[in-house]
Amino acid sequence: MRRGRRLAVWTLALVAVSVVGRAVPAAAAKPVRVHAITGVRIVASPGHVVENGTVVLRDGLIEAAGAGVAVPADARVWDGKGLTVYAGLVEPYTVRAVPEPKDGDKTAEWANDSSLVRPERDALPWFGDAAAAKKLRDAGFTTAAVSAKDGMFRGASVVLDLGDGPAQGNLLRAAFAQNVTIKPSGARRDAEAYPSSLMGAVALFRQTMNDAAWYAKAKAAYQKNLRQERPAYDAALESLQAAATGAQLVVFETDDVLDTLRDARLAKEFKLKAAIVGNGEEYKRLADVKATGLPILLPLAFPRALSLDGDKDPNVDLEVLRHWDAAPANPKKVLDAGIETAFTGFGNDDPKKMYENVAKAIKKGLTADQALAGFTTAPAKFLGLQDRVGTVEAGKLANLVVVEGDLFVEKPKIREVWVEGERYEVKDSKPAEVEPAGTWDIVVKTSDGQEIPGVLELTGKSDALQGKISAMGASTEIKAEVSGSKLEIAFEGAAFGVPGGFTMSLEVKEDSATGSGSGPRGPITVTGTRTKKPSAVQTVSEVAP
Repeated sequence: MRRGRRLAVWTLALVAVSVVGRAVPAAAAKPVRVHAITGVRIVASPGHVVENGTVVLRDGLIEAAGAGVAVPADARVWDGKGLTVYAGLVEPYTVRAVPEPKDGDKTAEWANDSSLVRPERDALPWFGDAAAAKKLRDAGFTTAAVSAKDGMFRGASVVLDLGDGPAQGNLLRAAFAQNVTIKPSGARRDAEAYPSSLMGAVALFRQTMNDAAWYAKAKAAYQKNLRQERPAYDAALESLQAAATGAQLVVFETDDVLDTLRDARLAKEFKLKAAIVGNGEEYKRLADVKATGLPILLPLAFPRALSLDGDKDPNVDLEVLRHWDAAPANPKKVLDAGIETAFTGFGNDDPKKMYENVAKAIKKGLTADQALAGFTTAPAKFLGLQDRVGTVEAGKLANLVVVEGDLFVEKPKIREVWVEGERYEVKDSKPAEVEPAGTWDIVVKTSDGQEIPGVLELTGKSDALQGKISAMGASTEIKAEVSGSKLEIAFEGAAFGVPGGFTMSLEVKEDSATGSGSGPRGPITVTGTRTKKPSAVQTVSEVAP
């Protein structure tokens, strides 16, 4: 009974937050916001720099930017002396995990027999991931195209700004592109599932596209002659119609240059409007890649240096060594070849790591302006948002990144990021001052005053924390980091029936903690009391359900 009452409290609270969020009139959702960043260096676009200017933001848009811009009387003024403002970076390709439907859930059954073919997948509710958005924001990104992670036909991607709140509130473009990855199922969890070879994967792609063409013809024939048998509705094939007719972009993710050339041939075979997520091997067949005529989303993710241990034979293939040496020069070679290119951080486990790779590429000839264009104006054009993002100019969304010094260096000092006029401070990580391991009773308070109890369990030292959070009769693993006296937590809400991610930032003082956070349905505040010290806590594996 006690567990049932707790579940009921959580459920009612979440429903209340959702209802309240929908009930607020659009006009009252956000107050007027006016800001002025003064005395700042403005890199308005590649090659266009204002050494001392002012940027005025009003209601989520850039009102003015440049030298001699007057500060409005109603503006909050931010001193930008010693800082540089760039347009917020645009990420043209990211992926996020989307859970499979539960067995027996008739409302979530897939339309196609193959688990690889999910073009009808509506993953928008799962794309509002607060933790993933914060990671990208902290690296200077303010806009991102997001796709489902698994499968061959993965469903339509969406383009979001990276502010707080649910994906629907940050949506810039829905159903932007159908995302495709042609790989055998051996790369997935179920290694026995068809197709188990690359040949089979190509056959499945062709069969699916041919089925989509047949479906369109069958529907057209029925409309002309209603005496014919009506074709049964197929959600998967219906969702492919826009891509099959060239009305929707198809983005192919690749692992190597041979993938690029094969996928380009398939795109030509079916007359698809296509783009390629590159792989860093374009330099190996540069003329052939250019001949495809397809735009490339080029990952700035290079192979790591190999570790050589004394006299031991590393036994590394010569081709691997050659690629390690050649990869940093690839971006410059691709641009010099005249291939339509936008850069992406895809392939890095942390978005900030792409700056190390940018620095390597610059040493190989890439210019800072080319790097800036690759992460701003080029992806903005690719996403069809060049009128809204990518440069610092009046009328565009107030998406900015503010740094000390230059942005495109190995370790840029990003100080703040603005998303549609909302300021997000980027804080440097500090040495740990607390050890928060233990069991904590926490209370989450929602924006409408609902109080929801839960339990937080942490094990390990501050530099390697593990843990889980439990509530509503369910639990999920968390990511936890300590900076100074603050405990930063991120976790997915799927286990609690809430699509999207949560973040919490708690100030720890001995056995008490207070702080705030955000989730898919708005801001939260959190309080906690440690009830067990680390010595009395089991390991995560022992307490996991």
